[in-house]
Amino acid sequence: MLALLLALLSILLHGVYRPDQTLFSNDGPLGRLMTEGHQLPGRFTGCWEDLNNIGFNGGTASPSISLGLQFLLKPIWFSKLYALVALVILGLGAWCFFAQSRLTPAACILGGMAAALNSCFFSTACWGMAAHPITAGMCFFALAALTDTTSCQRWLRVVLAGLAVGMGVMEGADVGAIFSLYVAAFILYQAWISTGSLAKRAALGFSRVALVALCAALMAAPAISSLIDTNIKGVAGTQQDTQTKKARWDWATQWSLPIRETTGLIVPGLFGYRMDTPAGGCYWGETGRDPAVSHYIENGRQGSPPTQGLMRFSGGGSYAGVLVAVLAFWAVAQSLRSRNPVFNLAQRRWLWFWSTVIIVSILLCFGRFAPFYRFVYALPYFSTIRNPVKFIYLVSFAIITLFAYGIDGLGRKYMQSSGTMIAPRWTGLKASWLNVWKMDKSWLYGFGIVLGLSLLAWMQYDSERQTLVDYLQSVFFNFSDADTIASFSIRQVGWFILYLLLSFGLITAIFGGVFSGARARWGGVALGLLLLADLGRANLPWIVYWNYPEKYASNPIIDLLRTEPYQHRVVICPGQTPPEFSWLNRLYKVGWTQQLFPYYNIQALDISNMPRKPTDLVEYQKALKSMPDPTEMAGLLRYWQLTNARFVLGYPSVLEPLNQAIRQTNQQFRIMAQFNIVPKPGRVAPLTEDDMTAVPDNNGPYVLLEFTGALPRVKLYSNWESNTNAQDLLEQLVNPDFDPNQSVLVASELPAALPSASRNPNAGTVKFASYSSKTIVLKSDAPSPTVLLLNDHYDPNWKVSVDGRPEPLLRCNFIMRGVYLNAGTHTVEFKLQPHFKLLYLCLSVEGLGLLLLGLVVFSRTLLIHPIQK
Repeated sequence: MLALLLALLSILLHGVYRPDQTLFSNDGPLGRLMTEGHQLPGRFTGCWEDLNNIGFNGGTASPSISLGLQFLLKPIWFSKLYALVALVILGLGAWCFFAQSRLTPAACILGGMAAALNSCFFSTACWGMAAHPITAGMCFFALAALTDTTSCQRWLRVVLAGLAVGMGVMEGADVGAIFSLYVAAFILYQAWISTGSLAKRAALGFSRVALVALCAALMAAPAISSLIDTNIKGVAGTQQDTQTKKARWDWATQWSLPIRETTGLIVPGLFGYRMDTPAGGCYWGETGRDPAVSHYIENGRQGSPPTQGLMRFSGGGSYAGVLVAVLAFWAVAQSLRSRNPVFNLAQRRWLWFWSTVIIVSILLCFGRFAPFYRFVYALPYFSTIRNPVKFIYLVSFAIITLFAYGIDGLGRKYMQSSGTMIAPRWTGLKASWLNVWKMDKSWLYGFGIVLGLSLLAWMQYDSERQTLVDYLQSVFFNFSDADTIASFSIRQVGWFILYLLLSFGLITAIFGGVFSGARARWGGVALGLLLLADLGRANLPWIVYWNYPEKYASNPIIDLLRTEPYQHRVVICPGQTPPEFSWLNRLYKVGWTQQLFPYYNIQALDISNMPRKPTDLVEYQKALKSMPDPTEMAGLLRYWQLTNARFVLGYPSVLEPLNQAIRQTNQQFRIMAQFNIVPKPGRVAPLTEDDMTAVPDNNGPYVLLEFTGALPRVKLYSNWESNTNAQDLLEQLVNPDFDPNQSVLVASELPAALPSASRNPNAGTVKFASYSSKTIVLKSDAPSPTVLLLNDHYDPNWKVSVDGRPEPLLRCNFIMRGVYLNAGTHTVEFKLQPHFKLLYLCLSVEGLGLLLLGLVVFSRTLLIHPIQK
């Protein structure tokens, strides 16, 4: 099974063997893996995201499968192999569950293939979120352990199931939590359909759920603690009152599945693939559309269109496969038959369970497009989970399971030697049709109806081509792109009909006895080849490789910014970018802040990765935006000043307005470099940001400005003001009369500062002795007592010591870090020290889990193959 999965997936992911190629990753690109803050094993004891805005706590990493692979493979090979390994784990998990459910070997193998090649999981892995397929694989392993309810090992297996669920939570976070709820439902349903009194069954079910929950909590303890610290505690909008939940609804449900896009489960690429898929394959649906954009369209496009907000965004598909869907539907239909059922009562009950999972999950997938998600959204802390479309994982999970049952039923009834009669070779085709007609006329009737309706739908869709083109133009595609997209989408319906014909034909041949008896294995091979051809073709657009040496090649502007990058932050000039300067905006927001900046550890003030903002940062930015000033730029300039935004990217015409808005004549913007954005060598027709680079040009349309008024990253103040009222301190900070160069505001009681008349601009010197994301060492020398200001985000997990002695960490200027220093020379060390004792608990539980797994496997082996004396 493992060899087969590796062979199949290696065919699709063939680029992993090329030394200069890594698989595309949106959520975990190579540049991010190369950052100092994400290096292992240091990340297990805490992660500080210093490259994003003014920094934020990334939490402690859990010893999960993903991070274990990253530690062993290192960033480059991890980027190559992560998706492949995740899909193998998923396929093995499915195979194990089906085997423990006592399905036929063909059902186990083909079910594992269907899981590993399912577009929902495959596309997710290729998008860079391979942890989610691993989560699904852990759920399969958990269910495999839970199938045993009678042997002496059953409680050991419950423990293993709990550990698998815990690993799923570590891997998938909220996705793992969703899967864990379905595991609990599986256990309770399993107890309900078992024999015995109601009280006994209820006690059994709830005790098994409790043990699974306990073991999962022990396994995932560091992940749960980190999630609470980084995604709930101190995060804006996580309050559970009605008003906050209502305000958060649009944010939480932005990625919902439009009802009409459920057709993507059976028609691959009907609404496109990725945003950048060529030849008309780019995504054109509504998933990810910003609610403000939706409201604008729904209101007849009255007024000005939103200047910000996504029209659409999708990096994953939902295609289950035509053969998979047909056999899943056939299995459900067979479970409802009262006469000559293919499945026994126990199997039928499980088919009903998984059918219910599909119905419930798909209704929740609709999110803001239907009323059903509001019921779970009202539950405690469900408002902290973003994107209802995540429930599509459960839909795919259940469809795969139904497919495996379908293969099992197909094999036992029609492919065994004792089943239907075998057609003579010389009359094979005719006899097969006669056999089908005699045994299951409804199949032929259903086939004809479905095929006829599909052909009519295809012809109708093709006839509405111009309507589709007009719609695509109304959602901001140009005519040429709209015409190409329409052609691509219509062709996908044709592919669906082709594979529908092949699937019906192959299944009909099986019904007719062509692959019964000794020929059964060829039937399994034929099913596997059709499955591979269908899902393999549909999955190819998801596979995108990067030539990473070329992608992460530096340029003169990057070289300037990467020099002592911890001394400054970079920002792009905000506002509506003129069309002639669009390349800078695109290159900065996609190519630089998400790729090159992390790769070279360049710190940007603009947020590229922070889905949940801390409350203090939200208040801080809101206050600065409302700072009174006739030029309407005071708040922006004060924000840049306080946050050490020393370098500003823009175009020459912004220089004069910026300098005019500055009060102090000694604080100004000056041009550090002028440059142009041109295609990289060898790129004749540039299409994306990866095709472009920056080159020096004294007459270029873009400039890198230095803001000399920005505060340095570290500064000593001999004058400070203490104010323990946070709101008063914030108001004082944004007061135009406050000069942050002369005084610092401290939210703690400190000794009195030097008198105003004694203000000395030369309060002393401070410089970096060493810098890393989690440890900063400074050398200071001051003639009088001072407050050292470090313009990085305050977090109580940071500890500070002066000359080796612990000192109180100060909150300065509302949101920054600082420490009080006596006169003299000092060595100051800031060190991130979050609690990570739960890491040792998790490692101990993982070790215990491996021992229990070995015990279960070894004892089972002894039962099957006892030692001969």
